[in-house]
Amino acid sequence: MKKIFRTNPVMDSIIGYQARMISLRLNGAAREALDGFEISPAKVTALGLIAANPGCGQSTLARALSINRASAMKLVNVLEEHGLVERRPGRDLRTNALHLTDKAKADLPVMLARLAESDKVALASLTEKERAALSQLLDKALHPPRGHKLP
Repeated sequence: MKKIFRTNPVMDSIIGYQARMISLRLNGAAREALDGFEISPAKVTALGLIAANPGCGQSTLARALSINRASAMKLVNVLEEHGLVERRPGRDLRTNALHLTDKAKADLPVMLARLAESDKVALASLTEKERAALSQLLDKALHPPRGHKLP
């Protein structure tokens, strides 16, 4: 008989813990969904941000991803090596403007569709209406009203 690993009831009531546990599940499903692309969900996130902000700099991308500039540089290097991102001259001599390549423009919608489907699989215990409500609440928590400062 398989032994069940028990959770801690106090931890189960902490939203941060719950968010981390569901994040692990979603990330695992996302990695499976992206398997054929040989790319991580984090790199797809970077591609999505660059697609939404063509010409952004590495520093701006780093802030959006909550990583340091050196990590952003490594990330962009990998994306460039895979033929997904290109650096063009930025607004001054010290900066680069990031743009998706044609390959990334073609692959990104497919990747995002696979990620959306993997979310449905990972959250199969929720109805479509519940998933929509969860998405709405997460969006509200991530983007508070103007004037409301986050810690």
